[in-house]
Amino acid sequence: AKIAASLAILVLGSGTYLYFQTTAPAEHRYATEVGARETLALSDGSKVELNTDTAIRAAMTGNQRTIWLDKGEAYFQVVHDPAHPFVVHAGGRTITDLGTKFSVRHDSDRFEVVVEDGRVRVAGATTQPLVQSRGDVLLARGKSVLVKHETDEQLANDLSWRQGVLVFTQTALFEVAEEFNRYNQQKLVVADAAAAKIRIGGSFEAGNVQAFVRLLETGFGVRVTRKGADIIISS
Repeated sequence: AKIAASLAILVLGSGTYLYFQTTAPAEHRYATEVGARETLALSDGSKVELNTDTAIRAAMTGNQRTIWLDKGEAYFQVVHDPAHPFVVHAGGRTITDLGTKFSVRHDSDRFEVVVEDGRVRVAGATTQPLVQSRGDVLLARGKSVLVKHETDEQLANDLSWRQGVLVFTQTALFEVAEEFNRYNQQKLVVADAAAAKIRIGGSFEAGNVQAFVRLLETGFGVRVTRKGADIIISS
């Protein structure tokens, strides 16, 4: 009773997100379940798309526009306002909008920024801030940072999750399994090194792990067994 706060649970379409507001500071919390995606309209006109199993906090006031990406992945379409920078905090880093559309992913051991349009400044965990432009992708693990430039097709593949699709280009099966596991309660378990090295290419429904497994059986002749919620793949 001594804490001024409100809590509501909203169920929209394919997923659920939580809304939590406190009075000091004004902060909203949103989250998606495994396999769900949601689009949020912020009070400044910007939009945020939340990917599977994502949690953010947002403080949108007259003086600040701040997002904390606590986990998961989000895509931002920002209404640029130089007097009130749009700032995203994730994985010990700060991403500042310089007029852009971009995504940020923050897992336990991975941090990634993909710039679809405009520019962003990324600071923290590096010796100096980095400015990314359209087509730039920053990938970091710990203090190691890689920046690469991608084609429009590669960018579209990176952001295909916005349409509920995963696109792989000769990607090792163990990495493909990790991606599918982000979107499904049933988990893919790659049981041996030979199966883990199988290269996968194509586009797949993120939430249809059963269809992907059937294609694996047909195309690569792998063995598939099921144990509880696990789908075990072996050569």
